Amino acid sequence: MLRFFSNLGIRFKILAGYTSIFIAASLIGGAIIYFQVKPTITENIQNELNNTTGVVLNMVKTAANVSIKNYLRAVCEKTKENIEHIYKRYESGELTEAEAKNEVRKIIFSQTIGKTGYIYCVNSKGVPIEHPNPDIVGREDWTHLPFVREMVKRKEGYLEYDWKNPGEEHYRSKALFMSYFKPWDWIVSVSTYSEELKGLINVNDFKESILALKFGKTGYAYVIDSKGNVIIHPTLKGNFFDTQDGEGNYFIREITRLKTGRLTYSWKNATENEFRKKIVIFNYLPEYDWIVASSVYSDEFYSILKIVKKIVIVSIFIMLSLVLLTSLWLSNLIIKPLRALMNNFAMGASGDLSTRGHVKSSDEIGKLSMYFNDFMEKLEIYNTSLKSEISEHRFTADALRESEWKYKSILKCIHEGYFEVDLKGDFTFFNHSMLTMSKYSKEVLLRKNIKDIFDIKNSNGITKKFDSICISGENDRIVEWELKRKDSSNRFAEISLSTISDKNGYQTGFSGVVRDVTLRIQSQKALFLSEEMFSKAFHSNPSGMFLANIETGQLINVNESFLKLTGYGSANVLGKGLIDLEFFRNKKEGQKLFTLFREKKSLRNYEIDFCRTSGEVRQGVISAEALEIWEEMCILVALEDHTKARLLEKEFLDMRERERQKIAFDLHDDLCPQLIGIEVLIEILRQKLKNKLPDTADYADKIRLLVKESIQKTRLMSRGLCTADIVNSGFDSSLSELAGYVEDVFGITCVLECNTSNNNYDEFNPFKDNAIATHAYYIAHEAVHNAVKHAEAKNISIHYSNQNYKIRLIIKDDGKGICEHAMGKGMGLKIMSYRAQRIKASLEIKKSDQGGTIVLLEMENEMAILE
Repeated sequence: MLRFFSNLGIRFKILAGYTSIFIAASLIGGAIIYFQVKPTITENIQNELNNTTGVVLNMVKTAANVSIKNYLRAVCEKTKENIEHIYKRYESGELTEAEAKNEVRKIIFSQTIGKTGYIYCVNSKGVPIEHPNPDIVGREDWTHLPFVREMVKRKEGYLEYDWKNPGEEHYRSKALFMSYFKPWDWIVSVSTYSEELKGLINVNDFKESILALKFGKTGYAYVIDSKGNVIIHPTLKGNFFDTQDGEGNYFIREITRLKTGRLTYSWKNATENEFRKKIVIFNYLPEYDWIVASSVYSDEFYSILKIVKKIVIVSIFIMLSLVLLTSLWLSNLIIKPLRALMNNFAMGASGDLSTRGHVKSSDEIGKLSMYFNDFMEKLEIYNTSLKSEISEHRFTADALRESEWKYKSILKCIHEGYFEVDLKGDFTFFNHSMLTMSKYSKEVLLRKNIKDIFDIKNSNGITKKFDSICISGENDRIVEWELKRKDSSNRFAEISLSTISDKNGYQTGFSGVVRDVTLRIQSQKALFLSEEMFSKAFHSNPSGMFLANIETGQLINVNESFLKLTGYGSANVLGKGLIDLEFFRNKKEGQKLFTLFREKKSLRNYEIDFCRTSGEVRQGVISAEALEIWEEMCILVALEDHTKARLLEKEFLDMRERERQKIAFDLHDDLCPQLIGIEVLIEILRQKLKNKLPDTADYADKIRLLVKESIQKTRLMSRGLCTADIVNSGFDSSLSELAGYVEDVFGITCVLECNTSNNNYDEFNPFKDNAIATHAYYIAHEAVHNAVKHAEAKNISIHYSNQNYKIRLIIKDDGKGICEHAMGKGMGLKIMSYRAQRIKASLEIKKSDQGGTIVLLEMENEMAILE
């Protein structure tokens, strides 16, 4: 299309150009006017409807609040009169103060305000004195509630606030009227939710005011509820929830769904023949479930836009006619002289350099004819001299072309970048490799200066470098600069610089060969950075860290945190073996740890005991990783002191055990005697009722049996909670009691199997420390209870063995099995794992292939010593 237009004559270009510009300007101006007017009208409509909707909403709220306020004031004043009347009876001696207040309670608690409203009293400190809910009476935390502080401050009058009863999800508006009764320091308050007094509102109080509002010619306001019932409307009554507009949309349903917002729908009044677009803005009054809406017909407000359209169209047609006539007249004045000049050019282009044009005027076209005549004269002279020069330079051009071809072939084949610049640093030549390195195109690079693509720290650096080459006369000077590429990435470059001279020996510029040495520079920097980062991370780490030979244990380096943890000085540890420093409690433990290092090459969170220089034994956790340094296998170890954490964990378990025993003693020594006494009293009652009321005596006998069962269950619970001295009573005996307790209390089959190498006492009771035995017992206790409560097992087996210096405890059940995603997440499972760590045992919890769960606890007999 553009090519077709460019090939047209000037007459048509002028005509089409002027016409197109005018039409486009007229359309754009009309559109601007139209679209400026339309938003303004729309905004005015929306503002008017919003303001009106707000006025109607405030009108309804005001009428509702007045009705509620008058109702609550009447109830409050009547209640206060009753209190004053009863108080006078108290003053006259007819009633005591307690009897008088009791009479007041009957009066105020017998009244309901709305559905859930009530009357209550607080004193001048905000503490509830009388309230239908006895749990609230006397609560001092009421004094911090905002509305209570306002009550104490005012004592008289009307108050609104938001309140949420227990069990409710959202706050609701609540109204309150209060009056102060000074003799008893009571603030008598009558309160209820505003929505419950909806019936007090008289629509007729504000109906005429709402219907009097008009928008445009026929727009009006109306009120409906969320079910589509018409509350106020100029003509309609009843329910219109399922009413459709002219396009079949259920617009009332949409209004009741949105409750607040803006909607457009089509509507036809009873006196009209066609549907018209209507705009409605509505707002929601949640206290009364009312939707207040203001509506207007679109065509009544947008009629002015039709007039604007007509004016714009008529103006365009009038102005277009004038533009066409003017364009034709101007084009005729320009086209004729140009055609004559075009003919002269055509004759000159055909080879007739003697042609000349006629100058008829002194305007631009006349001057152009004069320039044409001068140009043709000079062209004749140049044509004659050019022919002679062409024959002379033809031979020289052939020789130069051959030399240039060889030169370009060499530059094209080399991988290094080659460039030439003048004395200012502007590029004059470069090869393809230079374009590849810089990622610039040929056209862009020719417009660049050498300082634009090389990062020279000193702006005068390149000048000084070039000057030094010029003065010394030395070529092949090597410098290192950074190459700034087009994609903003930098490359390190090594550049060989040389001077360029003309045939007279004068320096005209410089040439250079660019080599990319980025990989070498980056490797050097990365190596230096890696060493620096490792050194800083090693010495600033809050954990104690040391580097040691994995074979000999000789310390190569330690950080400050390690020296603080152990109390050593750096001069006393470097170059010495960690085992020889008495860092471990015994050398065998240190040798065992280094053997573990050599086997696994990596450790995570391994617990050890280590000694400070003072001889204090601390509990720590180490993590280690093997690495090769200078062809020597080393181990990098991080040590953390967990002594305080272990003491806190032990105190927590001890406290838990004390609480468990206290509950057991309370059940056995307090609750059981009381239940026994109740059982005896019921038996006496049954004997007395046996002769007089034999049917009632049977019920008493049933109650006595239930109490006896409760006594038995309480004793069993007490026995299950309180563990005996396991070391003295025997570990197998404690497990037997646990199995019996589960069968008696839960009615589940629980079997104990003991397997030892011989039947002596030490095999059945390998523990010498009651704390270790208690940890092992409660691991079994927790596993059994998990099978009962969570796995819903019907059969449980406990297998205990002590053979080959290894203690093994297995608990199996036939329940639904432990879920993989729940493994290790429960508090009980975490405590079981902690107990196993404390006695240095391995604990495995897994789902059985046959169904159910298997809990396996293993530990060496020689390790059964509590730390």
